[in-house]
Amino acid sequence: MRPHPGRAIVAGFAATTAMTLALYVLVSVLAGRPVDSAMLGGAVAWMPAMVLQFVNGSITLPLIYVYLVFRFLPGEPWIKGALWGVILWCLAEILVMPLMQDALSGVTSIGATAILIFGLLLVLLVYGTLLGWLAGIEGPRPSRLPEAERLAA
Repeated sequence: MRPHPGRAIVAGFAATTAMTLALYVLVSVLAGRPVDSAMLGGAVAWMPAMVLQFVNGSITLPLIYVYLVFRFLPGEPWIKGALWGVILWCLAEILVMPLMQDALSGVTSIGATAILIFGLLLVLLVYGTLLGWLAGIEGPRPSRLPEAERLAA
């Protein structure tokens, strides 16, 4: 049995919101000042990036989780979600981080790089755990039987 896709989308939105807030806190701590759109590439680049982040985090990744990944992961729903967060972190480290080398060129110290790597792991664990937990909460499931057949059964 897998989570309901609609519930996973709602959970994905909540998890993306929590992950984004955690990411802003992490960047603020690293920068030593509150995050503004200028730090993130300006308002012109910031808005499409946020829309893409919320579309991926609320729709794309939850549906991949529900339809392709959920049945293969062990444990309770929140553990499955945490494992999904680790998988996403591995994919980000392999596929996304090499593309961001220019953006990260100002980060020269080993300590700052380690904070970025483990900070990304932390925010993706927040995302995955919340997604798995919220999407896995049992709730009423709509019946596929028409009302008359259900009452007769």
